[in-house]
Amino acid sequence: MRSLIVVLAFGMCLCLGEDDNTVVDYRFRNLTEFNVANLPHPVSDIAYLSLQGNNLDAFPSDISELSSLERSLIDLVCESCDIKTIYTRSLRRLPLLETLLLPNNAIQMIEKRAFRNNPNMWMMDLTQNKLTSLPTTILVGLHNMKKLDLSSNRDLAPQKGQPFLVSNSLEILKCNNCGFSTTQMVTFSKLPNLKKLHLADNRLLVAPCLLPSLTTLGAYSKKIFTDYQRCLKKKFHFVIIQN
Repeated sequence: MRSLIVVLAFGMCLCLGEDDNTVVDYRFRNLTEFNVANLPHPVSDIAYLSLQGNNLDAFPSDISELSSLERSLIDLVCESCDIKTIYTRSLRRLPLLETLLLPNNAIQMIEKRAFRNNPNMWMMDLTQNKLTSLPTTILVGLHNMKKLDLSSNRDLAPQKGQPFLVSNSLEILKCNNCGFSTTQMVTFSKLPNLKKLHLADNRLLVAPCLLPSLTTLGAYSKKIFTDYQRCLKKKFHFVIIQN
């Protein structure tokens, strides 16, 4: 629900008019690079920035160097910008960033410290990219992170014997159409606060059950159920396999 509110709010902001300097809408401008000189002033007022539909190839280097945005930017949209890599330096100057929307890019790699300077981030959309692996600790330090969507990274699957991700705050994880063929007890063991797990359109033969922390279900936290019917009978409402 909160992600829908953010998207709607951003859409409303884009309709406020050109005189609203908190919103910068550079969608579908055929940009191949981002020119800071074109930003409205004062730059320190900019809270919402959309670069959707531009052939930028990488995060605009000027964003990471523009210290004025440190005090303002909350939402960044770079959908369909042909971004291939997220480096540690890419977002390091944006500590107030809360939502990051990067669907429909060509992202193949994210450095493990890429988001360490974005402690306010609560939602990230990385759908329809080309990720084949993720650093396990990529969300460590993001104590507000609630929702991560990795759907349609078709060759992104958990490594055998390793946790998929580590996060004490993540509540919603979407991995629809990500090439999952099996899961283990360890796969989601480092996501103790997870409420919803979306695994539709994968190659799983059985539906995994994510068990909560020991303080929630006692002894059941040490077991794993791989039979879908048994999961349903136990009514583990905190696990949702859906689109």
